[in-house]
Amino acid sequence: MEDNKTFTLYWKTGEREIVKGRDAAEAMTLAGYSGGAVAALDFYAAGEDTAYAWEKDSREWKRTAPFE
Repeated sequence: MEDNKTFTLYWKTGEREIVKGRDAAEAMTLAGYSGGAVAALDFYAAGEDTAYAWEKDSREWKRTAPFE
């Protein structure tokens, strides 16, 4: 059995959520999201990512950590 990986979901609402699965699609399914939820997802990152902060005025995620 393959180990589950951790993913950080960044929602268009400014929420950040950690999910686990073999891949991002499975992680979202296991968290209870259907295919329609993808429309509300801005992007996702591998691991427990905190490299972005929500800008309330622009309603966008802004990178706060340098690229590695």
